[in-house]
Amino acid sequence: MGWNSWYAFSDKSSDSLIRQQADAMLANGMHQVGYEYVNIDDGWEGERDAQGVLHPNTNFPDMKALGGYLHSRGLKFGIYTSMGPETCTGHVGSYGHEEQDAQTFLDWGVDLVKYDLCAFHPADVMTEEALVHKMSVALRSKETHPVVLSIVVLQKPWSWAPPLGVNMWRISLDALDNYDNMMQIVDLDARLASYASKTGWNDPDLLQVGGGGMTSDEYRTHMTLWVMLAAPLLSSTDLTSISPSDLETLTNPDVIAINQDIAVHQANRVSHSPDLDVWIKSLASGWAVAIVNRRAQSTTYMFDAKDLGIRARQASEVWTKQTVALPYAFVIPAHGCVLLKMR
Repeated sequence: MGWNSWYAFSDKSSDSLIRQQADAMLANGMHQVGYEYVNIDDGWEGERDAQGVLHPNTNFPDMKALGGYLHSRGLKFGIYTSMGPETCTGHVGSYGHEEQDAQTFLDWGVDLVKYDLCAFHPADVMTEEALVHKMSVALRSKETHPVVLSIVVLQKPWSWAPPLGVNMWRISLDALDNYDNMMQIVDLDARLASYASKTGWNDPDLLQVGGGGMTSDEYRTHMTLWVMLAAPLLSSTDLTSISPSDLETLTNPDVIAINQDIAVHQANRVSHSPDLDVWIKSLASGWAVAIVNRRAQSTTYMFDAKDLGIRARQASEVWTKQTVALPYAFVIPAHGCVLLKMR
């Protein structure tokens, strides 16, 4: 759980901006409910010196000091690099310098490395898998503290990345801040539940909550689905100007608890139609059920736990904290959802 600079600031971040976002995370309650990583995406890179060591650009005068600032506040420090010779915005990538860059990141105190597929062509000698393996070995052989390795590649990473020490793998192209795209990503992730584990997670990309492209109900559905999918919860909005409503969506502790459940099961979609989806997630104690209205109009859905093979006579709707006797007819708003917890 944490924050990433990309969708809010693209490649235009800076040391002072990152500190502002970290301070906002502490002040607005996000850190208190579990958000801890502060991740700098593309755009921090400067040039390599004569020895090949990569230095940050002038917007980041001292990366080690920035990492120290975050750590002193109980936060963790994430960085971005590319497995190609350039990043997606044309900055210097790690190709051919994997061991050097891994050492640099560890020297800075980095806790997460996002490793992106940019400026790399299939005709190159090394495959995506080989490049990821090279960076993973470089990090794991040198690390003095746990480092999360997050990758963005094209070739079905869920099928080969976990044994390489990868902790999260993107399952799609960059997300867009709109309902249709969000649901397209969800439909892909619905087929990948068996690949999620306690050490590796399908990554449907950063949370768009607060970006302005969806309604409040759609953002609540977005958060609900990421929670049910056991996805990394990484916000990517400007935390200094986020609305109270969007902040409330990101920080509901009971909703977050379902995502962070120690059983670490990704939900299975047990019913799917153009109108409505039903998801069930096995928890360490009980079950979570999400009912998602895919229609652009409100709908009424009669839910009974026994239809899912669950012996429960009542359920708690997590967003509203309403306890209901089952079966119960839920009125679900357009593109909205119901999130239930049952023991």
